[in-house]
Amino acid sequence: MKKLNTARSLVTLTALGLLVCFASLASADYVYDEAIDGDLPHPDAAFVIPFAAPNPNTIRFTLDVYSDGWIVDVGPAATLESFTLTGFSPDDPTYTGTFHIHDGPLTSDPKLGTANYSSFGIDMLGVDFFDYFEVGALGEGQYLFNFWNDNSPNPTMEFDLNITGGGTPVEATTWGNIKALYR
Repeated sequence: MKKLNTARSLVTLTALGLLVCFASLASADYVYDEAIDGDLPHPDAAFVIPFAAPNPNTIRFTLDVYSDGWIVDVGPAATLESFTLTGFSPDDPTYTGTFHIHDGPLTSDPKLGTANYSSFGIDMLGVDFFDYFEVGALGEGQYLFNFWNDNSPNPTMEFDLNITGGGTPVEATTWGNIKALYR
């Protein structure tokens, strides 16, 4: 009987440990780092990156010679509230990039809120691009984020995306959990 109680205690402690471990992973932030997760493609070949609530969501990338792009899929009852530049290098005001958001997953979809050739650089650190370019929060749908390199060397950037509501899609949670286990 004593062995049975010890075995139950061990199973209970193991289960509780796993619950605590996976609970913290489920609430972990999501980071797409191009240096680790792979090169972002030209916007015509962009893929969905599984950003979702909970936050923060971060993307780090170095602009290729021509352009980089990715798709954000905002789920039902979710809102992409902000898109803030949190890193830009080199620390030189002559290096700039160009930014567009398309109202859909293709470069042929209409541009959302940004004028043609909306150049930016290190001077925009800490700025929410949605406010600055008068885009506003984005509701349910797919949006193509499209960046061009204005000059060389290729700048490296980091953005935080704030998503609220709607819960986290299974794909995003699974992908984030798997990445977190390997960090």
